[in-house]
Amino acid sequence: MAAKKTKGRQKVEMKRIDNQDDRSITFSRRRSGIYKKASELVVLTGAEITVIVFSPSGNPLSCGHPSVESVINRFLEDPSSMDSTYHVVEARRRMRIEELARNMMKCNVNWTRRRKRATG
Repeated sequence: MAAKKTKGRQKVEMKRIDNQDDRSITFSRRRSGIYKKASELVVLTGAEITVIVFSPSGNPLSCGHPSVESVINRFLEDPSSMDSTYHVVEARRRMRIEELARNMMKCNVNWTRRRKRATG
């Protein structure tokens, strides 16, 4: 069996990276990883999410679903400043809840009728 040519994936010690270039590269790579995980969370759970990161040079970077603004506004609970995306999503959510409630009522009525026939 041939010997491994590389060490493979190694555990990284959590400490500040001294070299500025290495630190910038690591920041960029890790930021992409955080954005990817946030996107996966949205897809898997339907969550609304915002990630805000300040780079080592102080630049703000963000990503969000449905948008950074709508999630922040929702967090701050100021409905008058919500963007149109939030209102569309909220209206759809309310319609779906009403639809589910109607279906549940129909099921309850049908169940009650069947129960009365079975016992009566």
